[in-house]
Amino acid sequence: MIKLSLFLTRRPDLSFEEFSDYWMNIHWPLVKTVPEITENAIRYVQQHNIGAVPGPVTPAPFDGVAEAWFPDMAAVGRVMGSDGWANVVMKDDPNFLDVSKTLVMFSEEKVDFKA
Repeated sequence: MIKLSLFLTRRPDLSFEEFSDYWMNIHWPLVKTVPEITENAIRYVQQHNIGAVPGPVTPAPFDGVAEAWFPDMAAVGRVMGSDGWANVVMKDDPNFLDVSKTLVMFSEEKVDFKA
């Protein structure tokens, strides 16, 4: 399984609340209209920063992390190579993100611990 993690920073003119609301209630419904995403993604999770960091730990400089799971890189290619990705998802990103600060990581799970 391939995981796509997007580390997101809001536009500087938006409050965190405005960013969070837009991401969840406007952007996500748009994303779900792209057939290649709903046909190829196994799971999608939005992680909204709660701003709490214990002790001397350095907080991450992101407002949120989007995580999408795919069966393989071919599925990722079908999504990211689609017109919907370019004309819906990527076109909407600047409405709430500082896209110059968005970081992307593809990963594979190597250890899974369940308590």
